Amino acid sequence: MALQMWFYPGLIFLLLVVVLVALPRDTLRLLVPLGLILGGLVDTFCTLICSNLLGIYSYTSPPLFDVSGHLILAPIAWSLVIVFFLYFWPKYSKQLGYFYVLTWGLLATGVSQVVHYLGLFDYSDWLYPLPMLFLFLLRFALAAWIAKPWTNSWA
Repeated sequence: MALQMWFYPGLIFLLLVVVLVALPRDTLRLLVPLGLILGGLVDTFCTLICSNLLGIYSYTSPPLFDVSGHLILAPIAWSLVIVFFLYFWPKYSKQLGYFYVLTWGLLATGVSQVVHYLGLFDYSDWLYPLPMLFLFLLRFALAAWIAKPWTNSWA
C-alpha cells in the first residue's frame, strides 16, 4: 500500500528535480506552458474520453489523490514528461525524430504496466500492448507536431 500511495508523488518529485536541474531557465519559460497544455490538459481530456465515456481504462488511485474518480497527480506527471520530451527532441534529423517518438511511446507503455501492476491503473484486456502503444505514439507525435512552431529548438 505504501508503494501505491507514494509512486506518483515520487515520480513527480524525480521528474521535477531532473527538469529543474537539466533544463535552462529561459527554456523552461517556453516549455512549461506547452507541457501543461500538451501534457496535463491532453491527459485530462484523454481520461475523460477513455475512462468516463468509453470505459477503456480507469485509475484506481488511493483516496488521498482521488478527485471524482480521477488521479489528480497524473496530469502533473504528464506535464513534466512532455517538458522533458520536448526539450530533448532531436534538432537536425527527421528520421531520429521518428525513433525518438517510438522510444517515448515504448517507455510510456512500460511505465503504464508498472502503474497497472501497482494497482493504480486498470484497463481492458485488448488495450495492451499494441493499441496502448499506438495511443502513446499518437500523443507524443501530436505534442511534437503542435509544439514545433513555438520552439526554437527545431530549425
